[in-house]
Amino acid sequence: MMVTAGSLPARRIKEMNEDADGGRGPRRRAHRRLGLPFAAPAGIALPIAACGGGNSSGAADASSTATTPAPPFLYTVNTKSDEVSQYSASPKDSGALIPLAPSTVRTGPFPYGIAIDPQSNSVYVANAGSVSASANDVSQYTINQNTGQLTPKSPATVSSGRGPVAIAVTPNSKSAYVVSGPNAIWQYNINPTTGALTPKSPATVATGPNPEPIAVTPNGKYAYVANCPGCSARSRNSSSASPAKPATNTIWEYRINQSTGALSPKPIAIVAIGTGANAIAITPDSKSLYVAVGSIWQYNINPTTGKLTPKSPPTVPAGGSAHDLAIEPDGKNVYVVTVATNTVSQYHINPGTGALSSKPVSTAGTVLHPEAIAIAPNGGSAYVTSENDGKISQYTINPSTGRITPMSPASVATASGSLGIAVTPGR
Repeated sequence: MMVTAGSLPARRIKEMNEDADGGRGPRRRAHRRLGLPFAAPAGIALPIAACGGGNSSGAADASSTATTPAPPFLYTVNTKSDEVSQYSASPKDSGALIPLAPSTVRTGPFPYGIAIDPQSNSVYVANAGSVSASANDVSQYTINQNTGQLTPKSPATVSSGRGPVAIAVTPNSKSAYVVSGPNAIWQYNINPTTGALTPKSPATVATGPNPEPIAVTPNGKYAYVANCPGCSARSRNSSSASPAKPATNTIWEYRINQSTGALSPKPIAIVAIGTGANAIAITPDSKSLYVAVGSIWQYNINPTTGKLTPKSPPTVPAGGSAHDLAIEPDGKNVYVVTVATNTVSQYHINPGTGALSSKPVSTAGTVLHPEAIAIAPNGGSAYVTSENDGKISQYTINPSTGRITPMSPASVATASGSLGIAVTPGR
């Protein structure tokens, strides 16, 4: 069965077409990782592994270690087993990951994106779901403040259109936004006591075709969503190196109502970008925005209007198809995951202009098929997931220079198909 473009994200469509075609090599985002083996930031939903105390990841159980779990806690979504893996990343262990017990909790089908509220109380997972589903959902969990273990909220899920792929939470922990189909942003209120999501009014705001990454400014005033109109699925046996490229890809900019948390009904501006944006990151001062689009596109954020204008230069080479990026908490460096070279690279942020260094300041190898990156709240550690390697790379970040170097061991075991990653913020 060939799934056609429509209400599901383009990369999701391609993944399902590849499974239907009977082949499942390394998966990449459908319109994202150009010229590379196919693998997506969400794996195909396979039979669900046993939950509870089972450890499908192959990682050592936390009870077998001499270390007591302590914050921050780190979570990754595993699309091949429909689970969240959970770890301690305590500074007392130098940021090294220690699996919790149990090491996983169950999600809905095809977990894709993950977000944690700034108060470190709740985790939200976008379940992109199955081809036949008329609607999909978001799983929501409460974080045990002492152990980091996740427990489902009541209700355990909330509806979120077809194919939700990304989530963002406002800095005040009052609102959440989910990028989903058909071409919509679903917006929710967050219960201040329970952390449970309930739809705002209106429940959705329109956005461009095939939306995916979303980011909110740290000052809570603006939200940005990248879209890829015209991106389409490419069959596994296609001879082309990449999906058909649309003429224009865009970032849609929204104003956040400071009283209600609702997004502006229409974008306040639309900015053209390169083909197939993978990720968006915004500096802590809310002045600069960066997009992983093969290269790194960089913008100034107008503090009054939120509108984006290109920096000089407007792009910085990433040397291997930029796939994800994260900013150090002190705002001095950006770390970029590149899939063609299986690396993560450090770029310095100019403190005056916000422009990135023209070349990486430091680079380290990752596990195969790197997917997403997260940085510890103290800025001392970084972690990169893998689409197919069954490992998470872990790194130390030098507090003076920002240089990134592998820890020892350089990786820890997890479930294959790990995509989204999130770490509890500092409180």
